[in-house]
Amino acid sequence: MTVVVSKREVGLCRHEFDIEAPAEEVDAEHLRVALDYRRRARLDGFRKGKAPLDLIRQRFAEAIGEDVSERLAPKYWQLAREEEDVQSMLPPSVGPVEVVPGQPLRFTVTVDVEPDVDIDEDRSFELPQPEIEPTEAEVDAVLEQVRLERSTWVSVDRSAARGDRVRGKLHRSAMPGFDPEADGEDHDHSHDHDHDHDHSHRHDQDTRGPATHDIDLELGDERVWPELTDNLTGLSAGQTVSFERVEQEDNVERQRRYDVELDEVLERKLPEVDDDWASGLAASIESVDDLREHLREQVRARKVEAAGQQRADALLEQLRERYPVELPEAVVEREAFQMARSYANNLARQGVDLEQQQLPWEQMMEEIRPQAGKRAHASFLLDRIAREDGIEPTREDLERALEIMARSRNTNRGKLRRELERDGGIEMLRIELRRDRTVQALLEANAPVAAPKDESGGRAEEPAADEEG
Repeated sequence: MTVVVSKREVGLCRHEFDIEAPAEEVDAEHLRVALDYRRRARLDGFRKGKAPLDLIRQRFAEAIGEDVSERLAPKYWQLAREEEDVQSMLPPSVGPVEVVPGQPLRFTVTVDVEPDVDIDEDRSFELPQPEIEPTEAEVDAVLEQVRLERSTWVSVDRSAARGDRVRGKLHRSAMPGFDPEADGEDHDHSHDHDHDHDHSHRHDQDTRGPATHDIDLELGDERVWPELTDNLTGLSAGQTVSFERVEQEDNVERQRRYDVELDEVLERKLPEVDDDWASGLAASIESVDDLREHLREQVRARKVEAAGQQRADALLEQLRERYPVELPEAVVEREAFQMARSYANNLARQGVDLEQQQLPWEQMMEEIRPQAGKRAHASFLLDRIAREDGIEPTREDLERALEIMARSRNTNRGKLRRELERDGGIEMLRIELRRDRTVQALLEANAPVAAPKDESGGRAEEPAADEEG
């Protein structure tokens, strides 16, 4: 039985299908729905479930028609998809459906379909082979970081230098043009005994007004104002310094004065690298050699992860270059929206109040659109390859992903599963896992070939060239 009456292209990868359900199917479904309404309806003068069927159809004509269309339209759209082998990229848009007993049900579906691209059987790519073995310099750098983390600070009687820690007080002057009286003109002065305290507190909270703060910072730290590092370097405890800093107020640059009283200079003391210090870091470490081997494994693990990501990025880039396609704008828009929503969800899980932050969503969407286009392009190609190669995530893949997500969201796996099932998140998770499995399959097909080893376990030497004569 053919259900697609006609089809046509109405835009880039956008097709319209006129679909028809036969009259006998419409009548049968209309009867089933009408009988269900009669069973549940309470009409004056009739016992429940005993009202005449014609009266039920007349009284609930609109509702019955809507129910019939809601049952038949998805069913016949699915039949149309199978009949035309439609691979849709987004949920379809169904036009108005009018149900008339005794007549066929006709409706129009508009859908964005996959672009026409031939994926050949070639799964080979030229991927980078980053070095994953740690160098001694890399191990030294991590060891130095461990020493920094285990360092202590001691007070010294000398002038401050970059890398030192300083403590003191920072006095901030008012921004030029700041009027404390204008700032407080809306304040309720009915409680005069609280006025002086509130007035001072309000100025301290207003970033335009004067204020005094304790400081405890490391000179040269990238998070510290360069003006503080420059002016406090060379200063000793008990000394003061003043400087001006350019700040913005309502997009206007203004000079603001700061005065600093230096109370204390502290010097970092790094621990000596010996077996006693190393053995105190972890139960499994007994010596400096053990510590270096432990750090070497950490560096190797990071380099393996970075190399895997670098190879995956190169794979996807070459995949896009090999199979260029133009995707529907709605598909790219959806990808950009999902990226922005993921970013917002991460901020919310970190405790950020999104309403207070008033993030520039329109600007953000515009900035991420190019990346969204690349991601949508790669996702489309991975889906095609997964379908052709029969790649699907296992149940273990899904359970493992749910467990990881649950831990990151500080919830349990069962609760998370129920939440995802309500909004279709489980299916989206399966799709992402299928894409991940496809990437891994392609990477494995392009795995670096290890050099052969000799019997002693080392790499075999290249055969020497025969000498002439």
